[in-house]
Amino acid sequence: MVAVVREGEVVFARGYGMANLEHGIPLTRESVLDIGSVSKQLTAFATVLLAQDGRLALDDDIRTHLPEVPDFGSTITVRHLIHHVSGLREIYTSEAIAGYRGGDGIRQEDALQLTRHMRELNFEPGSSYLYCNTGYMLLADIVARVSGMPFAEFMEERIFGPLGMSHTTIMSRPGQSIPGAAESYARLREEDGGGFVRVFDNSSIQGAGGVYTTVDDLARWMGNFATGEVGGSGAMEQMQSRGVLSGGDTLDYAFGLDIGRVRGQRMISHGGSSAGYRASFNYLPAVNGGVIVLSNLAQVDGSIPGRVGELFFADVLGTVEESEEASEAADSESPEEPEEEPWRPSAAELAKLEGRYFSPELETLYTFHVEDGVLKGRHRRHGDFELTPVEPDVFQAPSFLGRVRVQRDGAGAVEGLRVDNGRVRNLRFEKLDG
Repeated sequence: MVAVVREGEVVFARGYGMANLEHGIPLTRESVLDIGSVSKQLTAFATVLLAQDGRLALDDDIRTHLPEVPDFGSTITVRHLIHHVSGLREIYTSEAIAGYRGGDGIRQEDALQLTRHMRELNFEPGSSYLYCNTGYMLLADIVARVSGMPFAEFMEERIFGPLGMSHTTIMSRPGQSIPGAAESYARLREEDGGGFVRVFDNSSIQGAGGVYTTVDDLARWMGNFATGEVGGSGAMEQMQSRGVLSGGDTLDYAFGLDIGRVRGQRMISHGGSSAGYRASFNYLPAVNGGVIVLSNLAQVDGSIPGRVGELFFADVLGTVEESEEASEAADSESPEEPEEEPWRPSAAELAKLEGRYFSPELETLYTFHVEDGVLKGRHRRHGDFELTPVEPDVFQAPSFLGRVRVQRDGAGAVEGLRVDNGRVRNLRFEKLDG
């Protein structure tokens, strides 16, 4: 589905394709879809409203509202969660290390459970940016506790209802029946037979996602950026305030929103994905409108929002040539990195890495062994896999585990591992035996 908003009015809205292949139901502008991480701006707005009410402060220690969170020795604030600078481990990549596979459901309570068991942070709060769904799930918990009502009820009472978003729902239970919801699909590769498969949305995360809505309801939310009908102009200005790291660098990320420029114009945007659903929210203040794209196909063309924007807003957007010239100039300034010879450990060196490795944080176990001169790993759910040496004491594993660094004691004996898989950094595994 595609919707175009200009001067606060929907000037174009149309559905393409099918909402349900099994029953031949077409996708229309009334179809309801999961918007994934586009939900984050709505969650951030809820915290802004509560701050306006005086019921929380954005610089509150989150342990004020969630005392179950461990004391990591450094304060994590509500603002840190909003800007993805908390240092908390990402729930999806943490669960992947623990054995999560595509199709496994994650529930709202899992975020707080994960956080309660964390031994360390990815980094000092405020010092770095790392996108983190865990943080936004905790924000939903904070909103619920501070407001004294379930998160979904607060959102309906304070945001969806007042804005007239009558077709917007938060999935708060796995398998919840949502009126008008389109099914979620993925396209199979030709070598797998082609066609489509259903992708089930069996999680129940809130705050980081979980919002089902229509393009028209999202257009009503988009209109609030200019009118401030809910929250006032001050709240909408707050929503666009970008995060600042402790070192002084300003982020492009604000309150669940990416702040940038497209062809000379300021753009406020965010994308989202959940199961086979994809969403794109793009607001251009210059036209008091923008482009909203919702899809129930995982492989939707990501260039659609930009191409639609070029068609409807050509009068305010700069030329393509100007953007291409700037991109080419940036590319020409990037030096080529010299290739390094990979590390080739001996059979004796590999043999010393054999054994069982346990993560106290995630309570998961990996076993390493050498087979035909290759270090291999094994996990109860992930099965067998190879680890490729890349530099002394560092191996590359499949994406669920990522980069594996060997830790040694003062005598050089292997005592554990440290794992980095993108949104989980420096996770410790203890060596249990030889």
